[in-house]
Amino acid sequence: MNNRAENYLFKPSESMLDLQVLEEIEQNPKVSQRELSNKFGIALGVTNACIKRMVRRGLIRLKGFPPRRIAYYLTPKGFSEKSKLMLQFLSYNIQHYAEMKKLISKRLLEMEEQGIRRIAFYGVSDEMEIAYVTLQGSTMKLVGIIDEHGRGNGRKLFGYKLIGLNEAKNLALDAILITSLKEQPDAFKNLLKQAGLNSIKVFTI
Repeated sequence: MNNRAENYLFKPSESMLDLQVLEEIEQNPKVSQRELSNKFGIALGVTNACIKRMVRRGLIRLKGFPPRRIAYYLTPKGFSEKSKLMLQFLSYNIQHYAEMKKLISKRLLEMEEQGIRRIAFYGVSDEMEIAYVTLQGSTMKLVGIIDEHGRGNGRKLFGYKLIGLNEAKNLALDAILITSLKEQPDAFKNLLKQAGLNSIKVFTI
């Protein structure tokens, strides 16, 4: 793997921001920096620095647009960069999926070997979707999906109603698999505080 690919894999956020900004400018040249900031949830200063960097690199050009507005246009180099970033992003996703599937398969096998049969996922995430697909070849049964952020509101995923942690004790579980890398620290704290789950084994992906 070359250095450029390694940098992308370990620091995808800046590349993703570049891709998002280029795509937005292509669709709406009159978009303001404030609108970009609000859409992507980043500081206005970060957006301004991103635009300036793209201008310096020759990816976009600026054109005055009355009244007192600036329009942004992708240059041929900008179109080429957008295509390259899209390919890198797709490659990153494919590699990420393969690595996560391998990791989750190993964890599920360990759980099976310990005699675990009924499990619940804790954490709604991309990792959880991979875990669900991987679980299909297992002898274990998924009996619930826990979402402590209240995002469910009765919503179902894979046919399971999203529940709170306080409802998990009613599922007759053997184990809980924390299926969100981002939420792992909070998940452990929440599980320690939850009464009625002391006998339940907890695993991470």
